[in-house]
Amino acid sequence: MKLSIAATLATLASLAVPTTLAQLAPTQIVAAIYLVSNISQNARDVLSPLSTSADRATVETAKQTLVNNLNTIINELQADTSGLEKTAPIDDGAAIVAALDSFVGVDRAFLRTVVRKHVMFAQFQVTPPIAAALRALEVATDTFLYALSNMVPQKARRAIERRLGTISSDQAALDTALGDTITVYSQQCTPSPLYPVVLPFCGP
Repeated sequence: MKLSIAATLATLASLAVPTTLAQLAPTQIVAAIYLVSNISQNARDVLSPLSTSADRATVETAKQTLVNNLNTIINELQADTSGLEKTAPIDDGAAIVAALDSFVGVDRAFLRTVVRKHVMFAQFQVTPPIAAALRALEVATDTFLYALSNMVPQKARRAIERRLGTISSDQAALDTALGDTITVYSQQCTPSPLYPVVLPFCGP
């Protein structure tokens, strides 16, 4: 079930991972992953209506909303990583890997939408804060997946690989999506005086 941004944040507040918690139950880890998925899905839904007909004020508002949502994802991943680092390895990671598969699918769809909206942000030259947030998201995601990988032992991974894939394959897919998105937002762009008929010119 998809939650609104407000409902998702309220749920996050009630289920947030305390930094002093020594252990996380598998159900807590699964819930945390699905909450991040909800944030990504809601962020995509909010961004999707943005079009080339939007004026500067609308684009700047969309930029700030996107940056805020990216930062929310980063903060949650960092809190989850802190909890994972205090948690002992588990015997069965099937539910966790299933949740991770879902998260990666949702996040990749979100990032594809972010890429499609680049032209609007580039025209009004508001891409740098988005690029910075994406780079921070890449670091937070890598750290989270590393901690998650350490928590699911090799034996448990082998038992679920044929059904659900692996944490490393999910990480590779997400790394590629994040890297491609960062590359797009790191371009230098020149606004077009004939926009939106002629789009801004962008290059390395």
